[in-house]
Amino acid sequence: MHIMHIALGGCFRPPPVCYGLTEDTGGHIAYVLSAAMAQSRKARISIVTRAFDDHGPDYAAVETPVAPGVTIRRIRGGSSAYLTKSALWDDLRNMRRSFAALLDRQRPDIIHAHFADAAELALDIAGPRGIPVVYTPHSLALDKTAPEARRIRAERRAIRECAAVIVSSADEVERQVHSYAPEVQAIRIAPGPTARSPGALPELALDDPDRPMILSIARPVAKKNLAALVRAYAGSALKDRANLVILAGQHATLEPEAHGVLDGLRQAGAGLGGRFALPPAHDGGHVAALYARAAQTGGVFVNPALFEPFGLTLLEAAAAGLPVVATRHGGPSRIVAELGNGALVDPEPGPIAQACLALLDDRAGWSAAAANGLARIGRYSWERYAEETLHLYGAFSRTAWAAE
Repeated sequence: MHIMHIALGGCFRPPPVCYGLTEDTGGHIAYVLSAAMAQSRKARISIVTRAFDDHGPDYAAVETPVAPGVTIRRIRGGSSAYLTKSALWDDLRNMRRSFAALLDRQRPDIIHAHFADAAELALDIAGPRGIPVVYTPHSLALDKTAPEARRIRAERRAIRECAAVIVSSADEVERQVHSYAPEVQAIRIAPGPTARSPGALPELALDDPDRPMILSIARPVAKKNLAALVRAYAGSALKDRANLVILAGQHATLEPEAHGVLDGLRQAGAGLGGRFALPPAHDGGHVAALYARAAQTGGVFVNPALFEPFGLTLLEAAAAGLPVVATRHGGPSRIVAELGNGALVDPEPGPIAQACLALLDDRAGWSAAAANGLARIGRYSWERYAEETLHLYGAFSRTAWAAE
């Protein structure tokens, strides 16, 4: 079987991925790459993304091998510049010819589209060729504070017209997809944690690096609510008990919204020198090392998002033996309930601080949460994801190419 994933936004390259290079280079790239690697044990995988000339030659190459059986294939639109997720919509029509030619060369059996822009392109071009399209939303515009009408129309079409809708969390099944099309039954197939090899710690400049580490990793966008975590730390006893480390993108290459968020974090953290670190750059080795160090110091991982569709970082923390405090809104509610590795809170400074302090004060409770995460993380694995998605693809996959 030849599976073609399509994800147009962000900066796709083989690992090590430069997460946070742009606002759209985030968790969906880890998801697609991890899914492709796991599925490649039993299928041939193409990952289709958009080519552009910014941020280095890696992102302009027509093809890039990732691993045996996995290849990134890039299509051109009307612009050679990197485009944000919102700007991509206006370039979709310019990708049609390039994508059609790629389909006719590669002849996939099934397409798995990530986000509605990819689903729209796939339905328009692959649909008439009889290639089934499976759709994963990752996030939906109806949950945004300023929903986009065009994106909502495309999401509604994708949910209704694609052969299947695969989501990660029960919240996506029961609330999000249902709000678009009550008659559609989305299929929950949970992903696993991202595998990373630990490297060196980034430069943190902490006065007492042996204090428990409060760690958060997220793109610097308003919906991730990182400022609430800084206020929780600065306005409570946490600042006297622990260090705070936030990885929030690659600062040198971020868009204006992200710089505004970072400025807000710096302002909220004024006066916390030697206790609060906001590293300007990081790689996968740094991320793995920080999870390990936070666990070693008896710290806590925090996801303070206003809403989190799933929460891959919570799985990564669990795999590192690091207890979590997470927003109760969205996918984390199911993850923490299943793993028993921490606490759910309203994403406001007071509840966040209280939950972190409770874990720091109750060492037996901290140890139990850490042990639970390590013992139960096997419930979330890419191997299981691959098995379940391949079974689903098999029910729809195209076999007509062989007859042509």
